[in-house]
Amino acid sequence: FVKNKPDQFIWQSKKDGWNHLYLYDISGRLIKQLTAGKWEVLEVKGFDDKGENFFYTSTEESPITKNLYELNLKSLKTKRLTQATGVHNTILSDDEKYVIDSYSNTTDAKTINLTNLKTGKSKLLLQATNPLSAYDLGQVSIFTIKNNEGTDLYCRLYKPVNFDSTKKYPVVVQRVKQNLR
Repeated sequence: FVKNKPDQFIWQSKKDGWNHLYLYDISGRLIKQLTAGKWEVLEVKGFDDKGENFFYTSTEESPITKNLYELNLKSLKTKRLTQATGVHNTILSDDEKYVIDSYSNTTDAKTINLTNLKTGKSKLLLQATNPLSAYDLGQVSIFTIKNNEGTDLYCRLYKPVNFDSTKKYPVVVQRVKQNLR
């Protein structure tokens, strides 16, 4: 139910083919769709103290990332609250004024920040060292290719240490099947 508006609630549904949020009144009448696009709402986090803004995590930026967003229920304007590119796991404080943001990506093993949502200022709580830093590793890159239908498929390419583009290397292709919808 919407904070400070007990006659309204937010419903999460895949009725348009993607997991999104909808605002309804208690009679079951759709007031408006809150989120839309070819991406998924992953988790509902809650409201600010006035009930004007709603927090959720989604794959809005990319299917290989997870970020925290703030949505204004009146204007439907969204604001991304997590900063670095990667997969963010967030915990909001009970008063929704702070967020603990634990994230990782291809270059950061784990970073944990405490962020004031009003000011946007963050305090670093943990910067984990790379457990593979003592090893020689090849380059990794993430990119997309299009399938026959024009849909982006995400790929990760690991090049060997001391890669030489004039040489031939064996290739291992791994297909990961995921049902995203």
